[in-house]
Amino acid sequence: MALNRLASMENSATAPASRFESRPLRDSARLHAAYALYLAGASWLAASVLFRLPSGNDGTSHLRAREAISRHCARYLDRLARMGCIRCEYVGFEDSANWRGSLLCANHPSIFDALLLFQKFPHAACVVGTNPWRHPLFSIPARQAAYIPSLPALRMVKETRRLVVQGGNMIVFPEGTRTREGALGPFLDGFALAAIKGGAAVRTIFIECTSRFLGKAISFKSPLEMPIHFRLSTGQVFHPAPHANARDFSQTLEEYFRQRLIREGEAIRRCSDPVE
Repeated sequence: MALNRLASMENSATAPASRFESRPLRDSARLHAAYALYLAGASWLAASVLFRLPSGNDGTSHLRAREAISRHCARYLDRLARMGCIRCEYVGFEDSANWRGSLLCANHPSIFDALLLFQKFPHAACVVGTNPWRHPLFSIPARQAAYIPSLPALRMVKETRRLVVQGGNMIVFPEGTRTREGALGPFLDGFALAAIKGGAAVRTIFIECTSRFLGKAISFKSPLEMPIHFRLSTGQVFHPAPHANARDFSQTLEEYFRQRLIREGEAIRRCSDPVE
């Protein structure tokens, strides 16, 4: 009896350590599965858009492609949530279905940011960076959905202005690429000029996350704890004056974000608004 109790005590003492040691293995397996699903899903989406949706340069074709992208993102994110890879939260978007003629301006810690916004805004267009625009998989749905390449800048400004004047919404990441260091990178000026020329409301969106998975210059082999928490919350809405200076407006928005975002280890978090 004594030996049995001793063995039971030893097993109970070592069980937590075993569970702790196995967790990195489980997280690593889920990480690789999430990445494999990401690539497989991108391939499926490209093929679906290319062969199942009618090609065309009209607004209806573009909207159908954007809706297909939104549904794909929703399914992928839901699958990751059921796998225990991510948790997503949206705060302050109760009236987002009524937003019109706006630039949806967000910080950009990871590739997931675009997916999270495509899921929430199925009809919005997006300014796409040079690398995704040239990628053999990502460029197919992006072109079919009439997303706008970030370069040349004059074209981006002109097409963004045209879209918001018509009442559409445009997703923009003013950093121009995913955040490398700190909680925020420097803002570019093109989106600010587009907002001024189009008379668009700039709706700020803060993206918080607990991991740098699929961030810029982050090794796929880096250790990771799951689930990754994403929290998207709305901020102030800016209305640029018709003759505002693009550089000044861009700096105003950058400072607004910078005062409210902090990095804590691997996480990017939104802090309380500073006291005016």
